[in-house]
Amino acid sequence: MAHEFKLHGSPHSQFTYKVALMLHLCARSFDFRYVSFQKGVNRTPEFRALSRWGQVPVLEHSGRVLCQSAAILEYLAETIGKFGSTNAETRWRMREWLYWDADRLAPPISGCYGVSLAARKLLPLVFDPAIVAWYRQRADTALSALDANLAGRDFLATDQATIADICCFGDVAFAPLSGIDMSRWAHLGAWVARMQSLPRFKEPFDLLRMADAEVRAV
Repeated sequence: MAHEFKLHGSPHSQFTYKVALMLHLCARSFDFRYVSFQKGVNRTPEFRALSRWGQVPVLEHSGRVLCQSAAILEYLAETIGKFGSTNAETRWRMREWLYWDADRLAPPISGCYGVSLAARKLLPLVFDPAIVAWYRQRADTALSALDANLAGRDFLATDQATIADICCFGDVAFAPLSGIDMSRWAHLGAWVARMQSLPRFKEPFDLLRMADAEVRAV
């Protein structure tokens, strides 16, 4: 049975995880379509017809095709009515975090995770040690900034979890998978625990599998 939402992506994509986590936290069932980059599915005409940049995630809903995880999170918050805000100032703060994440946090975590996949022979890539060090330094800087901003706060934009938290958490969840020692950041660690205690929370590979699936809201 087809569900209201269809998510195209990869379990190895932190960006896909953000959207999947949002849907699951909101108790929305969705069909998952696995896009294998190793097999070149992202380059097929069928997928490029959905994703103009050949990137994941892609979300189909009510005749719409949505790209870019941050934009999808904003759309879902507005459509479902959860993890957003009707307050203009709060929406601005949320959007600041979405843009900061795209600029500072997501790229180095993605790079570090790519290095870890290559080291495990799951990607046919070899990274120069200088590039590896550059990714790690940028990741440490971004995680330190996130930790500092969480001092004295439970969540990023307001006193409740919002799409700002879901967006940033989607990257932070891949940091330990990339070999990053998270014990250095106490405020960040407490925030991670709060996110993990949200009803219906699931870790990346508990939520998405390396195959097409029907993910139910149970």
